[in-house]
Amino acid sequence: MKMPTVLLATVASFAVQAAEKIQTIPPERLANYWLLQSNSAAQANVPNSGYNLDAPTCAAVSYVVEKDGTTSHVKLEKLVPQGDLGKVAVNIVGAMRFAPAPGNLGKDAVFTYVVMPFNVPGAQSGNPADRAQRAQVLDACKLPEFGAKPK
Repeated sequence: MKMPTVLLATVASFAVQAAEKIQTIPPERLANYWLLQSNSAAQANVPNSGYNLDAPTCAAVSYVVEKDGTTSHVKLEKLVPQGDLGKVAVNIVGAMRFAPAPGNLGKDAVFTYVVMPFNVPGAQSGNPADRAQRAQVLDACKLPEFGAKPK
């Protein structure tokens, strides 16, 4: 009698895993599923001393937006140039909270990433040199293979 119980438990386990499959999406599609709650995007607490704290830097951080809008599985994927700002980026993403987008009625969890800039001109700058510098820094942290299926 133990064999059918083990088989049933195995089938149930596979069904739960299939039902909880998390979709991987690029950052530009996140707004189709989840919207960042502005009050959760806290100011960064940057340490007073460390390596490359003043350098123009980008950090790519991957994470899961869970069904309740919290983040989990936060991981620093890339930091250019290397330094101590990666810890700051991970802490910021870990504190982010999201509300479901109107089309995400099932509150589907998603796996995505964000590229965070440090020490670069603001996105609203009208100066072409500032915009070029910001784009150059951010481009260094894009993850073109993110979510690609292994061969």
